[in-house]
Amino acid sequence: MKMYKVFIIVLALAVSVKAHAQSIFNDLLSSTAKVMFIDSVVVDKNDFLHTIQLNSESGSILSYEDFFHKQAQIPCAVYLNEFNNRCFYAYGDTLTGTSLYSMDKIGGSWSEPKPLKEFGETFPDQNYPFLMTDGITLYFAAKGEHSLGGYDIFMTLFDSESGDFYKPENIGLPYNSTANDYLIAFNEVDTLGWLVSDRYQPAGKVCIYTFVPTFPRIGFQGENLSAGELKRIAELRSIKDTWGFGNREAAMKRLQAMRSNLERTQKKNASHFVINDRRVIYQPDDLLSPTAKKFYTQYLEVSEMLHKNKERIKQLREEYHKASADRRQKMSASILKLEKDIALQQKDCNSLIKKVRQAENSIIRK
Repeated sequence: MKMYKVFIIVLALAVSVKAHAQSIFNDLLSSTAKVMFIDSVVVDKNDFLHTIQLNSESGSILSYEDFFHKQAQIPCAVYLNEFNNRCFYAYGDTLTGTSLYSMDKIGGSWSEPKPLKEFGETFPDQNYPFLMTDGITLYFAAKGEHSLGGYDIFMTLFDSESGDFYKPENIGLPYNSTANDYLIAFNEVDTLGWLVSDRYQPAGKVCIYTFVPTFPRIGFQGENLSAGELKRIAELRSIKDTWGFGNREAAMKRLQAMRSNLERTQKKNASHFVINDRRVIYQPDDLLSPTAKKFYTQYLEVSEMLHKNKERIKQLREEYHKASADRRQKMSASILKLEKDIALQQKDCNSLIKKVRQAENSIIRK
């Protein structure tokens, strides 16, 4: 009898949560944003922070481990601005959840972390921050009563007079869903944006959607859409449904040009390797530690393989979109294998970077 009562309570809670999410969805549906999603790619959830390519003006998104060089209890993200002098990051544990903090670099050193207390308990499990280039518009993911389900993405503005952020607002549909929507990021120079969500994905996978942001927000008011059509767009059932909202061909050209510029920049700076805030090396012989030199040589080799595989998968994906159904089926295995290889090589690169820095810094400190 006791187990039966527990089952009834759990079932009632599930129904209540679902009803709450449906209520929020219904409230947000009429204000669904008109956004053109031009591309999408599915990647491992654990690697999506390394997959999003931002230009330097947009800052950078890193894992907690990559930025602080120490392990976090649960996955946390860090946003670092263009000038590398301001960051927002998430930190916490499995008991208390995660909260957002900010730091500023003053005189070459980072300030003490400042918790963003104004968000309070209303937005639990805060994570995946992203700051616009205006320096005041902050996006982040959180759960709680204002979420459709799992993580939703929220937006807030910084009030320079009070020194605090305003109360965050749910950015609505189609960005958020009843699944987990982790991150939104923008490249304002090329008018592109990225949305990371696990909607319609198997466990352990997320989809990175590329879209064309519209500021100010444009809705569907006055357009002759049926309730079913609006709901389909709001749930982002297919990105093809949105291709009529703008010039996709021009947006894809901007995306390709941005990727090419990033690749050229990466090649140009490939020999630059940051050891710490005061030391950068340009070749293996600049390293004092023989161990660091060995790891750095391995890093260069893996980086080269990673670059070649990224070029190859980019080519395959372009061919895939134009291929017949039979051809796509044959190509899928190759694409999946490359995705796994890239994920492993990216992990190897990150591990070797840490090993180089640890080995070299241990020599410098002696």
